[in-house]
Amino acid sequence: MEKLVYFAKSMPQAMEQQDGQELSFNQRLLAVLDIPGLQYVFDRRKHPVERIFWLLVILAAIWGMLFLCQYQYDRYRASPTAIQLDKDYRDWVGIMPGLTFCFHDRIDWNRAWEYLERIQLTDHAATREGLSVNETSGTYQRFLAEFVETLVDATATNLGNLSHFLTDSLLATDVNILELISTVGARDFPVRGGAASLTQNFATVHCTQVHPSHDIAINSFLPAHQARLQVHQIVTEHGICYALNAPLTFLQQVNGTNGHTALNKGFPDWKPIECEFSKHLCYMKLDMFRSTVSYTIHSPYELATSDQLFTNVQESDELVSLYSLFETVADERLKELTVHQRNCYFYDESYEHLSYYSRNLCIMNCRAKRALAACRCRPHFYPFAEGPVCNVAGLHCLQQHPDWNWNRNCKCLKSCTDVDYNVASLSKTQWTAEGGIPFTHKASLRWEILQPTSRLRRVLIFSYEDLLVSFGGAIALFCGKNGLYLSNLFEFFVIELATFIQRMFNKRKQKKRRKKHVVRIVEPK
Repeated sequence: MEKLVYFAKSMPQAMEQQDGQELSFNQRLLAVLDIPGLQYVFDRRKHPVERIFWLLVILAAIWGMLFLCQYQYDRYRASPTAIQLDKDYRDWVGIMPGLTFCFHDRIDWNRAWEYLERIQLTDHAATREGLSVNETSGTYQRFLAEFVETLVDATATNLGNLSHFLTDSLLATDVNILELISTVGARDFPVRGGAASLTQNFATVHCTQVHPSHDIAINSFLPAHQARLQVHQIVTEHGICYALNAPLTFLQQVNGTNGHTALNKGFPDWKPIECEFSKHLCYMKLDMFRSTVSYTIHSPYELATSDQLFTNVQESDELVSLYSLFETVADERLKELTVHQRNCYFYDESYEHLSYYSRNLCIMNCRAKRALAACRCRPHFYPFAEGPVCNVAGLHCLQQHPDWNWNRNCKCLKSCTDVDYNVASLSKTQWTAEGGIPFTHKASLRWEILQPTSRLRRVLIFSYEDLLVSFGGAIALFCGKNGLYLSNLFEFFVIELATFIQRMFNKRKQKKRRKKHVVRIVEPK
């Protein structure tokens, strides 16, 4: 404290008057500010008009400085980024697209009846209207079969004729839809074998629900990818489907026994398959034996929604698709900005209760929240969303509110990095003999990406350092000050504060000394 007082006493001689009397705080502050033209405002020797003129000049300079600083700050807050076009494509690495495909045959009736017996539905006495006590069990079995078909084929845009089952209280309220339509464990099925014969047999996996087994084979341009060619069973807005080369689809995986999501497993430790255009013909191939599917190609960091177009692949069809890709990349420095500043999300950033982000994931989460607000439940298509899962009665309630799956007012931002795939060419060959008899019961789908020659890049053009430089330029332009001047101001206020504290301390010390010398007179009783 004594050192600070010493520095306070060592102020320049300009801080004291000629007669040795100490200047007031306001006078010392004006001396330290040393704003050009300020001395003319307080110089009584100047004409009043001249003093007013200099006052207006100083106020205009301060206003200009604040205006320019505010303008640069608003620019930093609103649009510090730009999108530029890259053309140096020779060293680029392509990202293979994600594939979501759904089998048309989704019911194994032997498993379906085993599951219905296990949950004691086959012995359930029908309570709906129109069924008499003497109704045969075969009629009720047909009723249950229609119930299973309706739930398995339900999509976000077409939930089916659910009002038919509301008269049965058990079917309307007590059936776990997600458990009914899914496979036990929502397992991942790693591909086995070499690149020439990458076969994966779903029949080897034990299933107790209604989804049947399917045989598929997957191969790619590089044999080393066999460990990364994993098929994940997921629940989508089209029902039970499968995903390949799409890391974010782990959010859609479901445990068929209890309906729990895989949300807490954490992001997969693998990335989408990449391909060097200069070394490989970048393709992947999926063969399906005695099965027909619908598929869609999308970004590996996106999820398929009902808004996307699905293409049908019939038995004995051979489809060869060429895709041109247009990629958007982002500089790492964009992560220093807020979401509002860059107007986009990175995939590994959290969004609401989700640990990751994609635009389609945001849209589906918005639809789930709208459904929750309308009917107090969320559809089973969204295992990552919050809220109780809808039963049949809940889905029927959603049918009365058809706007629940609209994208209006969702306000979902784009991803900072993205890959768009557009069909360059599509050829289809159907291997059948006369009369439509197929040569082989195998459908084949092959997709290949072409090397792009341009891409977009999000860059940071106005950083926090640029903001500080612009502030310094505005202050220097209008006030003629720099960083050392700010240091001088800081030193002045520190010394003034220390002097004030020391003064108060000395006053308290003097009061205590005076109390010790006070003589107390006590009158005798």
